[in-house]
Amino acid sequence: MTSTALSNASSVEASTMLWTFVADELDIPPSLYARAADRHTSLGEWLRRPESSLAQFRPKVHPQGSFRYGTVIKPLVEGTAYDLDQVVVFEGLRADQLSQAELKVRFGAELAAYARAHQMLPPEEKHRCWRLNYRDEVPFHLDSLPSVPANADFLASLRASGVAESWVLRAIAITDDRHLRYRLVTSDWLTSNPRGFARWFEAQAARGRGDETYRAARVAVEDVPPYEWRTPLQRSIQILKRHRDVMFRQRPELAPISMIITNLAAHAYGGERDLSTALRAVVERMGGFVRNSWPKVPNPTHPQEDYADKWRAKPELETSFWTWLEQARATVRALTDSPDLRYVAQHLQVSPTAEFERRMAMRASSARVASLAVPRIHDAPRPWGQHRTGGRS
Repeated sequence: MTSTALSNASSVEASTMLWTFVADELDIPPSLYARAADRHTSLGEWLRRPESSLAQFRPKVHPQGSFRYGTVIKPLVEGTAYDLDQVVVFEGLRADQLSQAELKVRFGAELAAYARAHQMLPPEEKHRCWRLNYRDEVPFHLDSLPSVPANADFLASLRASGVAESWVLRAIAITDDRHLRYRLVTSDWLTSNPRGFARWFEAQAARGRGDETYRAARVAVEDVPPYEWRTPLQRSIQILKRHRDVMFRQRPELAPISMIITNLAAHAYGGERDLSTALRAVVERMGGFVRNSWPKVPNPTHPQEDYADKWRAKPELETSFWTWLEQARATVRALTDSPDLRYVAQHLQVSPTAEFERRMAMRASSARVASLAVPRIHDAPRPWGQHRTGGRS
């Protein structure tokens, strides 16, 4: 299939077909989403078992990240592990009842016991969370963040800053071994709101599906990410993440993180129902939501939480973001205005299938026939002469 054949089709329709094909190729099978949900469920049951030293604090597991948002993509390099993220909220615990260090150590001990029981490698300690590595035929690693509900003073500050109540109530206090009071019993913990952000993102994505679909899907969203929505926002983010992965294949440490792309794209999304139109709008607008002052890319449900906080210490990360965004805009413009399968293969590392080439060829052929069968009238009818008709395909 050549770019010449593609150009014969309607630009919007052809580009929508192309972008939909790309998103479909990047998506993962439903079985992987189901497996991810099983991981979350299994660990939650372990933490709540009678023998658990933390069961008394009523732990509840909340999936987060791209598996929840429905924006996961196949890894660029085969065999790369999929990232799973979860927040474990100990709903029956307050920050001033024990230190961050004690909670994190006790949580780590429970994860270590879980790993032994399931014949897994011991968990790895990170600054804020613990990581479990799954050695299945499909590699996963799970980052599990222990937390407690945020205190009343912090919730009041969120309300004062204009955050909606449904998002305020999902704020948490988290462990971080870099915190100055990490080993002290104090209510002064770092705060975050990943659950609030997830709800905000889902509301943004739902603008492309309608209120009824959103209400129905919310019932199960805490257990399984809303991947079944397949909204233009979710698919746009998948495409932009793949573009980033290809562009920074040799320097992944400089690649914009997924949370920055997800945050800005969700802000930029205007509810467009057509994927081609939505992607073009998102990539053109998203840079306008980067603030000039800190926090530069704030969590809309926790305005002081900055997803671009690493830009402070490493300014080259901000430079890389703007370089990537300009290139992403150029790629989206080029493929929307003139769909070209060779360009897709180069910039997104997605190769067209024979079936897709056949469909595009049929679409291009239909467009040519339609343009010949329905000529366009270029001049107004003249009562004293023959109507001039004609058309160009």
